[in-house]
Amino acid sequence: MSDLISSDLDDDMKNSWGTDPAVFNAMNKEFNFGLDAAASDENHLIPNYLTREQDALTVDWELKFKWSEIKSVWVNPPYGRGYIKKFMNKAIEQKAKGVTTVMLVPATLDAQWLPLNSISEIRIVTGGRLSFFHPETGKKVNGNTKGSMFVIFRPSSMPCVIRPIDRNELLALGTNKESAA
Repeated sequence: MSDLISSDLDDDMKNSWGTDPAVFNAMNKEFNFGLDAAASDENHLIPNYLTREQDALTVDWELKFKWSEIKSVWVNPPYGRGYIKKFMNKAIEQKAKGVTTVMLVPATLDAQWLPLNSISEIRIVTGGRLSFFHPETGKKVNGNTKGSMFVIFRPSSMPCVIRPIDRNELLALGTNKESAA
């Protein structure tokens, strides 16, 4: 079981946990993502993705959409070394270019990295914690130590709305193949 313990991982692996495809699928039904901006060759969720080596923080996400009308980006950023704040700043920059970004982050409303004046919506996951996929084993790991929330940046100037989203309903939506878009 020690291969599932986060503290046993080196810093790069600690920042490489994968999103549960059911969670991604549920959000993708609404946003129709055209880019997974914080992925790896092992855990990307759609064909168009950026790896650590491609450095999503220096690439213009809008340019990745020239092949499509889709302008929504999925981001499950690395949680360590100030990456969340860097990805938040990048989402604000891309919002000004007409890109919608949905980011999966720890549910920490008092965090310094959370720019409430630039966010369109926050969906706090209630009713349980989300599971993630281990970066080395690829196995789903339960027992996340923190809650999660989706931070949504839309290219509008609407004030931030905060609302709950039930974990079980989210997972059911993401595994329901009949309602897939």
